Amino acid sequence: MKKQPCHFELVEKFILFTIFVLLLQLFLSCSSAPKRIMLVTDTRDLSYSQLDGANLSLSEENYERAFNQLNSAYNLALSVDNTELLCKISLSAIILKINCKNLSELIPAINLKNSSEAKSFLAQSKEEILQDAKKFASRSDEADKKFLSDLCVIYDVKIQLANDTGKNYASLLEGVKASVSKEPYYSAFLERTLGDVFMADEKYSDACLHYEEAAKIHTKNRYLLEIGTDYYSASRAYSQNGQKKEAVSAIKMALKYDKDAENTLGIVADYLAYSKILLKGNPTEEEKLLSAELLKWSEKIAENTRN
Repeated sequence: MKKQPCHFELVEKFILFTIFVLLLQLFLSCSSAPKRIMLVTDTRDLSYSQLDGANLSLSEENYERAFNQLNSAYNLALSVDNTELLCKISLSAIILKINCKNLSELIPAINLKNSSEAKSFLAQSKEEILQDAKKFASRSDEADKKFLSDLCVIYDVKIQLANDTGKNYASLLEGVKASVSKEPYYSAFLERTLGDVFMADEKYSDACLHYEEAAKIHTKNRYLLEIGTDYYSASRAYSQNGQKKEAVSAIKMALKYDKDAENTLGIVADYLAYSKILLKGNPTEEEKLLSAELLKWSEKIAENTRN
């Protein structure tokens, strides 16, 4: 006859089973618990967002908003010692300083010694800001150091162009093209800058090629507000080169993309340029009429904007 387990044996088995279940639950709960975060990017992401917004504002020629966004981006990046971001923010600030000649008039407080704006890094000259950008590049991670240093080369050329000393810089820009190409925004900016260099050298055919290459990169990567500027620049180069048909084609493209971006200032500039291009060479009566019509239309849009 089979022996039946005693009460003690049953209790012992129950206890062992209970311990096993508890240990299993503890193991599962520990293995499924979320791991502690070892990298926080909240401030960095917010700073990048402000920088992107500033670059858009620069494209729209809204310099007061760009000023505020760059200041905000800079302070956020500084608070977490993000040298990569500080470098990029400084470089965008150079474009603000170049494009907005009356920044101190637009932001009067920048001249006041005790104002918060006066402490802004934008109170420096564009050359001083570039030196800061180079320092930030040298202090960045090894993976980013060359890329950022090469970016500084492009903006150095932009300063030279603004100072009317930017000729014969094409080879310098070509030398950093491979490094910069990893980020489309800056790759397109390099191509546009090359176009500007060739325009300064009066090599208009080369300028056209680089402006249109910038447009291709911007279009592929959906930088809508930048595309109109690329084609506007290409149209100017074609016009200077005596290629009226190509200039008209390019300015129509600029107009299309500025309309798509609802870029009012760009639209006005495009119509005005279109009007002038039509009068190049020996314009027909039809071209003269269209030129006058486009000029009036550009003035009407501009007047509506002022109101």
